[in-house]
Amino acid sequence: MNPKLLTSAAALTLLLTASATFGAAQSQTPKVNAAPVSLLAQAAPAADIPVPAGTARINYYRPDGNYEGWGLHVWDGAKNPTEWVKPLPQTGPNDFGVYWDVPTVPNWPKLNFIVHKDDEKDPGPDQSLPASEGNQAWIVSGSNTVNTTKPDTSLTLRGDLTQQQAIWLTKDTLAVKPELLANGALLNLHYSAAGGLKITPEGIAGGKTLPLVRAEDGDELSAALKAKYPYLAGYAAVKVRPEDFAKLAEVLRGQVVVGSVGLDDKPLDATGVQLWGVLDDLYTYSGPLGLTWQGKVPTLTLWTPTAREVAVRITLNGQTKTLPMKAGDKGSWSVTGDATWTNAPYRYQVRVYAPTTGKLETNLVTDPYSVGLTPDGQQSLMLDLSAADQKPAGWDTLKKPPLAAMRDLNFYELHLRDFSANDSSVPAKLRGTYLAFTQSGSDGMKHLRALAKAGLKAVHLLPTFDIASIPNNKSSWKTPGDLSKLPPDSEKQQAAVNAIRDQDGYNWGYDPLHYLTPEGTYATNPSHRTLEYRQMVMALNQAGLRVVQDVVFNHTAASGQGGNSILDKVVPGYYHRLDVNGVVANSTCCANTATEHRMMRRLMIDALVLQAKQYKVDGFRFDLMGHHLLTDIQAARAAIDALTLEKDGVNGKQIYFYGEGWDFGEVAGKARGVNATQVNLFGQGIGTFNDRLRDAVRGGNPFEGLQDQGFATGLFTLPNGLPQNADSAANRAKLLKLTDQIKVSLSGNLRDFRFVDSTGQTVSGAQVPYGQAPGGYAASPREAINYVSAHDNQTLWDAVLLKAPASATTAQRVRMHNLAYDLVLLGQGMPFITGGDELLRSKSFDTDSYNSGDWFNAIRWTGADNGFGRGLPMAEKNKEQWPVERPLLGNPALAVTAADRARADAHLQALLSIRASTPLFRLPTAQAVQQQLSFLGSGPQQTPGVIVMKLGGGSAPYKNVVVVFNASGSTYTLKEASLAPLKLRLHPALQSSRDPVVKRSTVKGSTLSVPGLTTAVFVGR
Repeated sequence: MNPKLLTSAAALTLLLTASATFGAAQSQTPKVNAAPVSLLAQAAPAADIPVPAGTARINYYRPDGNYEGWGLHVWDGAKNPTEWVKPLPQTGPNDFGVYWDVPTVPNWPKLNFIVHKDDEKDPGPDQSLPASEGNQAWIVSGSNTVNTTKPDTSLTLRGDLTQQQAIWLTKDTLAVKPELLANGALLNLHYSAAGGLKITPEGIAGGKTLPLVRAEDGDELSAALKAKYPYLAGYAAVKVRPEDFAKLAEVLRGQVVVGSVGLDDKPLDATGVQLWGVLDDLYTYSGPLGLTWQGKVPTLTLWTPTAREVAVRITLNGQTKTLPMKAGDKGSWSVTGDATWTNAPYRYQVRVYAPTTGKLETNLVTDPYSVGLTPDGQQSLMLDLSAADQKPAGWDTLKKPPLAAMRDLNFYELHLRDFSANDSSVPAKLRGTYLAFTQSGSDGMKHLRALAKAGLKAVHLLPTFDIASIPNNKSSWKTPGDLSKLPPDSEKQQAAVNAIRDQDGYNWGYDPLHYLTPEGTYATNPSHRTLEYRQMVMALNQAGLRVVQDVVFNHTAASGQGGNSILDKVVPGYYHRLDVNGVVANSTCCANTATEHRMMRRLMIDALVLQAKQYKVDGFRFDLMGHHLLTDIQAARAAIDALTLEKDGVNGKQIYFYGEGWDFGEVAGKARGVNATQVNLFGQGIGTFNDRLRDAVRGGNPFEGLQDQGFATGLFTLPNGLPQNADSAANRAKLLKLTDQIKVSLSGNLRDFRFVDSTGQTVSGAQVPYGQAPGGYAASPREAINYVSAHDNQTLWDAVLLKAPASATTAQRVRMHNLAYDLVLLGQGMPFITGGDELLRSKSFDTDSYNSGDWFNAIRWTGADNGFGRGLPMAEKNKEQWPVERPLLGNPALAVTAADRARADAHLQALLSIRASTPLFRLPTAQAVQQQLSFLGSGPQQTPGVIVMKLGGGSAPYKNVVVVFNASGSTYTLKEASLAPLKLRLHPALQSSRDPVVKRSTVKGSTLSVPGLTTAVFVGR
């Protein structure tokens, strides 16, 4: 599972075509129907072509008889899993339709599959054949049911109760497909507390019935509902009668179906009903949730309006008791204990109807609002976060590093294990834990303090709250063994890491379980996870660094009745975003949540507030933020802004929000409402990652153009010999267009910033294109996170190795690398640095190291080892690139020295100090940027590979600044009369630099000169 593939708005369509593949193991699994199905009458299996040994057969029937182009995607259980774009071709026709014989692995437990034609799936969700049910499945087009006995397709009944194509939006309104009302058809609402509703030739059998009526003002949804749910704008509305409102509480606590009958009383269609809208309308709850304390007396509250019974199972003195919970306001259930419950393990027992199984389930589930967990993560704990034993000394009086304004922030991204797993200066027991940050004398902490002294403001931690994919029992963890003696271009390292993946302690952690509890494996003692997380925050704050937490509210690790499913076991079908058939959307590669649903939004906000107040987190980075609606993020922002030092112990207005504003999947194009994308967040003061700068500086994008050059990697000026990078007029023009893109980014990626582009025209930032999107999209500099490298994709150093000319020296490559970060650190906006990049960090070209273990990910803070040459990267995401990467990994000339790393580090620290000491690099508003920032030497005749940026109107220490970014291979000279009065000189930090080349930069009167592959900062008082 890797939900971190989506890093470029320009390349999202490539991911969308593969979403079924990536999300297959995580998404909701439809019910296997070994008994008679609800959709089709059964017939005795016909004598058919025998199934060959070692295979499973998937049979497929289409009423239209058109099987051309339909293939089979297979994964778990298949001997040869397919790629999405290369499905298994049909084995042949049979008397059912067509079939596929799929070779299986020995002792296969199940075979996962999807019937599809290009990107059209039939019926939609991932499907599975358990080996225990036999070696054949029969799939009927449009039905979610996996039949394990052959159905009779001659008697097709009307409807499909495995789908939920009716959506109950408000107390009195359901949205249905217009064809259900065709020719005067009548609709009825059928419901059953225990489930078991069936389609028969006569209609829906079982349960009770309520008539639905047409709206007096027509069949269309109201304008307000169309605006709120754009993807349902073409649906029709049917109404619940007012006299039936009193029955709704009972209706909603079981199976709900809409049936359509003609005027002749013959059944026409039937479908299940999605309930999330009416639950919001009737049961939005604002009272306490989870564990609350009144002195030493605890109360537990769970929101589950569709449950029939709820109890708590609590273990006291080694004995487990089951205590009933009392139904309360708006779907809440609660129970109050006493002081003996303190620190006791507990789980909820919820009796609730689950649409994914079609029956009442009794679910034992942890508290979605857990603030503590047992070491194995299987039970919640009644933990009092305010207890003295949960706080390090001085926690309540902790002083935050000073922050004059949000625009002063910059970010340093770290995975918690990457920081210390390979740091021999950290005691072995503390490596890969929160407490590694408390070791002030370690190499890692000395490095962070040096960066903070230079001007670094915040450490951004990849997800560190409870993670599904890391085994909780550290004693069971496996390691790949000693790989250090293997050749640098060998396949063996990645094979060894792959053999123990999911059994070690490594994962990026973008698969959340409990949102309010820190990850236990990052603690030396999982029972002390709260204390140790707080110790980490204190240590970083005392080192001068604020703490940003990466949060993942756009999906959960699982849904339905799966082992890692929590929310869906409490209120089935509510917390996740469903498609029009009732299937959980998985465009994030996992089970997408729906924060537009009020109680999911509340869970997100409550988790943010708790992390801010109880863990003193200073900022939040939202994973795949574009999958949240704008109103969700606005509500979260308002809740955090309301926190004060006096009332809450934290100043919410100094907590910064930023995230990935990509626009894709079921929310793309505002299909579910205005979502929190780059463009839609204009004016909110919330940052989004600026992929425009990343791609223009590096060249290519994360999904194509592996060796395409960009501004900093030699496009046109230092071609690498590949045809696409030739010294040509086309590439000159391409470089100038990328230069325009970079200039917009240097403005803070402002939408309305006006400047002279490479054609000589005056344009706005929005008029500089980035694919089909506008280049500039921000309203103020604080809305752009400028970066050239992140945990996703190859590191910047790996990108330079792939793109630079083969003849380039290490010194030249380091200068390219430095220049890329110069464009990040000297522009308006919020600079973002990936941990270790300043030390030329390599992951041996791994483009997606989410599960590549410590071997490929861990950072060494000293010495010559930058991670390069640890073998070919993981085959899963990189094998197609091995032919390019193998010779590079095997080239000893590409290894760096400790001195190379030290020089790169010194350069980045110098740039941090320049930015920190010069307010002109941190202008507050778009208006200030427009007035004070300009570019010299622009237009059709500008020198390719060079940007000259002027900042004026400053105060102490410098009134004027001129920055020359020279990415070309030769010295650049500019003669500009307006420079003479500025009395410029090279910035003192560069005058004292360890880099002898930058010291050759000169300015005399109106003429300045800068060597190739160099950024020079000139200042005037």
